[in-house]
Amino acid sequence: MVASLWNTLVEKTEAVTAEFRFKAPWEDRNGNSTDTWVLFSAYPEKNIQGTLKSVFGTITNISQQKWAEGFQKRKMEEAVELKRQQENFIDITSHEMRNPLSAILQCADEISSSLLDFRQSGSKVIEEELVSNSIDAAQTIALCAQHQKRIVDDILTLSKLDSAMLLVTPVDVQPLTVVQRALKMFEGELQTADIQMEFIVDESFNKLGVDWVRLDPSRVLQVLINLTTNAIKFTTTEAKRTIKVTIAASTVKFSKLENRLVNYFPTRSKRVDMTESHDWGTGDDIYVHFAVQDTGRGLNEEEKKLLFLRFSQASPRTHVQYGGSGLGLFISRELTELQGGEIGVSSEAGKGSTFAFYVKARRSSPPADPVEPLPVSLTRATSDPRNKRPQDPIIKTRDFAAPVPRRPTSAGGKNNQTTPHGGNRKDITVLIVEDNLVNQKVLQKQLKNQGFTVHVANHGGECLDLLRTSTHYANNNPSASGSSETVTTTNNNTTTAPPPTLHLSVVLMDQEMPVMDGLACTRTIREWEDAGKLIGHVPIIAVTANARAAQIAQLMAAGMDDVVSKPFRIPELVPKIEELAGKFTKAKEGEEEVEGGDSGEGKEEEVKN
Repeated sequence: MVASLWNTLVEKTEAVTAEFRFKAPWEDRNGNSTDTWVLFSAYPEKNIQGTLKSVFGTITNISQQKWAEGFQKRKMEEAVELKRQQENFIDITSHEMRNPLSAILQCADEISSSLLDFRQSGSKVIEEELVSNSIDAAQTIALCAQHQKRIVDDILTLSKLDSAMLLVTPVDVQPLTVVQRALKMFEGELQTADIQMEFIVDESFNKLGVDWVRLDPSRVLQVLINLTTNAIKFTTTEAKRTIKVTIAASTVKFSKLENRLVNYFPTRSKRVDMTESHDWGTGDDIYVHFAVQDTGRGLNEEEKKLLFLRFSQASPRTHVQYGGSGLGLFISRELTELQGGEIGVSSEAGKGSTFAFYVKARRSSPPADPVEPLPVSLTRATSDPRNKRPQDPIIKTRDFAAPVPRRPTSAGGKNNQTTPHGGNRKDITVLIVEDNLVNQKVLQKQLKNQGFTVHVANHGGECLDLLRTSTHYANNNPSASGSSETVTTTNNNTTTAPPPTLHLSVVLMDQEMPVMDGLACTRTIREWEDAGKLIGHVPIIAVTANARAAQIAQLMAAGMDDVVSKPFRIPELVPKIEELAGKFTKAKEGEEEVEGGDSGEGKEEEVKN
């Protein structure tokens, strides 16, 4: 480069300007070392004949300018990234708030319509089925409302953290009671998901004789709830469903121990040791450690990098149970560091995860009126209903795996079983493709109450598997392929496979799902139709909590026939199902009539000949 500049200056007698970076270090105003930058400028001086007479050059130190440019660029990139994260956060929060609203509205409609039917019937005796269904719907509403409360709590906590208004209030408490309170809150959810919960007290806790300490139980409980919620969310779909909560203690920071259970994230900024204030008493320092280990799917390296970051999730999709806003782990880290502790994780894809944190506390004496601990045994699995104590309150939760009973049609014929096209709703088969068990079961029940035949799939992959066994699949249709599928039995006898009986009229497709999402599944279905693998058109209605115009346009571009945004009510969905089912059923019948007519003419010609 230097030779080229010199050639331009001397041979072409043209002025040159260039920037050079030197190895000599340069320090900014904060004492950070960086490279030295200079601006080199050279100008040729010509004589009367026009040839080079001399060269005038300058070298200017522009390290400060380069530092300012880099600082401005970083700030601009941070602002753009923050805006992107905030938009993503708003989308996720909106999605998570809208998702349970559909179940809430539909369950509320079910309760009100059931009681209205009962009043109109004039009966004085309430049927057990009516009571059971109403309780079931009310408990689903409570579950959905609890999910929404968690998101609102996360947002409020974040606001307090940003404003430095979040206070840590130490009180005398038994750490075991804090864990017991958390486990008690999740008993119903654990029983529903058939997850075994184990509470383990580490030897270190007993060796140090930890009983009463001074800490903020509400903040510790908040972190425990966040970690346990994540563990349940990612364990529900696994064959082995076990969660272990362990409590331990130490006189030194757990991040300083050699046999660390997890890799702790270092504290990002220097914080004032709050335990030095008089509110914390004068007891000895003690570090209380909590760990939540699950048998979920685990995390890969890329997902672990996103943990504990603001507005981010290892996976932004709501798998099976309701997810979160992407704030839970970020807030957990903030709360942990605020209490003089650290949080960390140990995870491997396919082998589960362990999230652990510790907080600083001080030993204390029992208060004059100690709070009675909750009756949760330390030696049992909290999800096993056989081990419940007689005095334990029995929390009945919905069994999402149980078949959904169909409510009989009222005498007044409120649930009309005929469609506007003159057909019968029982002839319309609806496939619900939804990974969230709450929405899946509520919607299945409501559509069955309306008279439809309903099937369910947990994700796009299961939807495609069902299509392969349906009448839409060309290989299952002898008239389309010209031959019937044959099956060889164990006795080497070849028989003709029975024709498929599953005919899908309409598919209700969620967008955010594991394994295969709604967009990928819809594109695959349309590709199969174009390739002749499917007979006719498969009507697909997108059912999604993503309601922005750009998101809806993306769904339609993928091949959806219609879009229903959550939250929605059944009276809004039913007409769309009937319209699409009637439209494409008539189109298919017209094609069959044409094919039948052609074959008839061929037979007549054969007879004449």
